[in-house]
Amino acid sequence: MLTVNLPQKNTMKRIPLLSLPAAVLLFVLTCAFIQVQDSCDTKGFKDRAKAALDPFKYDSGKLTRLYYKKKDQQKETEVPVFFGETYRFVWNTEGLSRKVKVTVYNKDKESKGRKELFSFVAAPGKNITTFDPEKRMMKYYVDYDLPSVSDSLPPSECVVMMLGYKGK
Repeated sequence: MLTVNLPQKNTMKRIPLLSLPAAVLLFVLTCAFIQVQDSCDTKGFKDRAKAALDPFKYDSGKLTRLYYKKKDQQKETEVPVFFGETYRFVWNTEGLSRKVKVTVYNKDKESKGRKELFSFVAAPGKNITTFDPEKRMMKYYVDYDLPSVSDSLPPSECVVMMLGYKGK
């Protein structure tokens, strides 16, 4: 236990400040929080993705945090839309340091008869990718296929997806 000795009328009192394990834990958590906050420039990523929507009007956006593991994994996001509208998807992948495959499907991963509508591999150096679906649906499913890793990485990386609709 870390203590401070304060003189008081020729006697010494010990006042506990913080135990050593608690101080170490506080330091580790502070460092981890700072790393997570610095790993993604969310505002900048969103602004650049939104600019790529033009001439479509902004509908919605989603920041997805990706956590790599020692085995391959898949993360799926559901994107509900209005049937009959014309949409544009924009991905900003500049926050990724690994090759991540992004695929858009017509149904979720548990459904039979699922069809791939679009895919690309997000690689370092390729930042903006767009997709204008020809088929009009009520929902799209975006899958992120993350590779397994054996080295150390930041706690997470991020990808921004923006959705725009054709204005009248």
